[in-house]
Amino acid sequence: MAMRAIAAAAALVAFASPAGAQTRPYLAGTAGYTFPETVGSNIGVEAETKRGYAVTGAAGYSFGDVRAELEAGYRKSDVDEARGLGLRVEGTGEVSALSALANAYYEPRLQLGPLQPYIGAGAGIARFKARRVGAVGVPGLGPVSASETGFAYQLMAGAGWRVSEQATLTAGYRYFATPDIDTTVAAVGPVKIDGLGLHAVEIGLRFGL
Repeated sequence: MAMRAIAAAAALVAFASPAGAQTRPYLAGTAGYTFPETVGSNIGVEAETKRGYAVTGAAGYSFGDVRAELEAGYRKSDVDEARGLGLRVEGTGEVSALSALANAYYEPRLQLGPLQPYIGAGAGIARFKARRVGAVGVPGLGPVSASETGFAYQLMAGAGWRVSEQATLTAGYRYFATPDIDTTVAAVGPVKIDGLGLHAVEIGLRFGL
């Protein structure tokens, strides 16, 4: 699946790149503050998670107005509370995601001086992990530890500020989503945990080689 995502990103870049566009390799990294969505399940129990963090690193090529890259990332948030079945109690544990995605960006050359807006999308795989997730004082509802590896995607938007011929500072928004988890809880049997959805604001640095 990852290879198909990489091929799709490369095809998009090849289609969108103007003839004769200069190709330039680069390295990039971001650090973000995340706002996780509620993690639900098919038994009516939800986990509300605290704000967390995200880090990514990428290597890619610029083709004029478009870029293509391969990215590795990690996100983590602690569980804040658990609710459902008429209960609302303190939660325990954490959720995280380790990912590898292929991204494509569009960066139109607008007359904005060193400021350069962008939009992008990515697809690939992620390992969504729930570790010791439970509800304080509720026997049978944890702690649960489980993980699932599968399709993940993301959407990005923001702007870069060129500070030198090689370096560009970036700031933006990113939405990231992981696969669901199938696991077993002692008191209820098989359970499907909804995938992790994260909104994030981030800053970063891109360095042309």
